[in-house]
Amino acid sequence: MITVIKNALSKEMCEYVSHNMDLMFKVLGYPPDKETPNSTGYYAPFFLEAMLTYLQPLVEKTVSKKLYPTYSYGRIYYNNSLLARHTDREAGEYGVSCCIEKEVDWPIFFEETPGNIKSYEMNVGDIVVYKGIEYPHWRDTYTGNKHSQIFLMYVDVDGKYSDWKWDKRGGLGYAG
Repeated sequence: MITVIKNALSKEMCEYVSHNMDLMFKVLGYPPDKETPNSTGYYAPFFLEAMLTYLQPLVEKTVSKKLYPTYSYGRIYYNNSLLARHTDREAGEYGVSCCIEKEVDWPIFFEETPGNIKSYEMNVGDIVVYKGIEYPHWRDTYTGNKHSQIFLMYVDVDGKYSDWKWDKRGGLGYAG
């Protein structure tokens, strides 16, 4: 299950989130993302934790399930960033990737079944909803200067990963 929803967030909302990420990363000294070279990232900033609940009804409707929010993550990719092929951990049973700022096209690839690879291009405000633990996904080397993306993760309330509610934290907004 991979679904692209065009214009899920308004351009104004994306600009607001992008400004929040820029300010937060500047204040924090641009913390390097340990998983993705040439990028900066941060786990569970308040404004993205709020986005988890804001988009939750849309995501639940898309996957036809009641969900628990688990965690959020914001990342800014810079020239020569590379998102390695991976699957998400248990807390990312259902993932949402949202483009909030872009300069050039930079598709995300999913292997839906062995050998069946599809690419998806997102514009600002578009989201892709996917089974993060099921489908390997990645991006090739980034050729632009800056690309901002947010990630929102959920689990099925009645599923085998339901104990990952809030990423096993005391609630949304807690560092862990």
